[in-house]
Amino acid sequence: MTAREIAFQVLLRVDAGGAYASRALDAALASAGALDPREAGLATELVYGTLRRALTLDAALAPRSQRALGALDPAARTALRLGAYQLLYLGTPAHAAVGETVALAKRADHGRAAGYVNAVLRALARDPRPPEPPPLDSDPAGHLALAEALPRWLAEEWVAWLGPEQALALARAMNQPAPLTLRAPARDALVARLRAAGIAAEPTARSPDGVGVQGASVAAVARAAGGAPFQVQDEAAQLVTLFAAGDLRGRQARVLDACAAPGGKAFHLAELLAEGSEVVAVELHPRKADALAREAARRGLPVRVVCADAARPIPGLEERSFDAVLVDAPCAGLGTLRRHPELKLRRRPEDLGRMADLQRAILRSMARYARPGAPITYSVCSLSRAEGPEVARALVADGWRRAPNPPALPADLLDGDGDLLALPSRHGTDGFYAARFVGS
Repeated sequence: MTAREIAFQVLLRVDAGGAYASRALDAALASAGALDPREAGLATELVYGTLRRALTLDAALAPRSQRALGALDPAARTALRLGAYQLLYLGTPAHAAVGETVALAKRADHGRAAGYVNAVLRALARDPRPPEPPPLDSDPAGHLALAEALPRWLAEEWVAWLGPEQALALARAMNQPAPLTLRAPARDALVARLRAAGIAAEPTARSPDGVGVQGASVAAVARAAGGAPFQVQDEAAQLVTLFAAGDLRGRQARVLDACAAPGGKAFHLAELLAEGSEVVAVELHPRKADALAREAARRGLPVRVVCADAARPIPGLEERSFDAVLVDAPCAGLGTLRRHPELKLRRRPEDLGRMADLQRAILRSMARYARPGAPITYSVCSLSRAEGPEVARALVADGWRRAPNPPALPADLLDGDGDLLALPSRHGTDGFYAARFVGS
């Protein structure tokens, strides 16, 4: 298969089947067999670029399409976006961008939409420019929405929360590829191994357990590591763990991790604590809980997995028995748009309030398991006021007290309330929010 064929199939699965782009692309590349690295790279660029810029592509296509993009067959919509991305952002010659995209549409739906795709893309090819956004100073949300392909409601939210300039920087950062970041219990030794193998590796700027890698795949890192343990994990996710329990490093403790799959924070907690400690990882979904338990056993980490609903009391779990509780709550995932750009097309404003209600319910349920005075940390990999700051303020209004932050946390990670706020535009990480409270 060619790069364009792979990209088209992946994008169609994302649009019509609700797949996550990262998983669908990994599966497609694996099934393609021995693929030239340049083709694999182009397929990756086409998938992620098309999704990152989809809303701007739609705006460029709309004047040339007699039908609304949302009303088109998924194959036609996918083909139009894929062709438009090549024309507007990659500078692909029209004969390749249009001709090969039309051929993909022909094979996908027996040619029904191919003529329409051909006509629309040829019209775009005559003037292949993205639409001009309104000025930032007069319509900041409109500028973000069109220039950086954000839903208008999300652009309005970021502008209202962060101000126009910071919101624009955040939107731009979300359209860049995410770096490969690792976590390792013996960080410096892993860096030395990778460098000895010719891999560009550096300690992360803020997490003492993180490693940034450039120009190498996870498979190449694993070969160079020679069995040394590591896990792929964004630096901000590592910082959330340290925010929750960094002051317990090297101590024997019991820590509860709610909503724990896929296990990165639970495993990090287990690596931080002294021998004889226990991490209890609560996960609602049986398949995810089983996978988490298997991985913990493979790594030899003291993580006990409980399959249960964290919004309800956990059978058999003793109340007021944990030295720290981490609730890494289900959320809209708006801090992960670099890795999951399809969320721009799926999330709706009403999702935020629904998620915030669930987050509050889980926090109130899990608080019972913290010892008196133990920290209860709330975190989300999302960036909005409804998820994060407003949840924290509602808890304070209900009588929750904020806990002191652990020592040695970089000051540039803290917002005006002393809560953790990691942004790709400031810190080069995924977007995360976290707040610490104290058990009563």
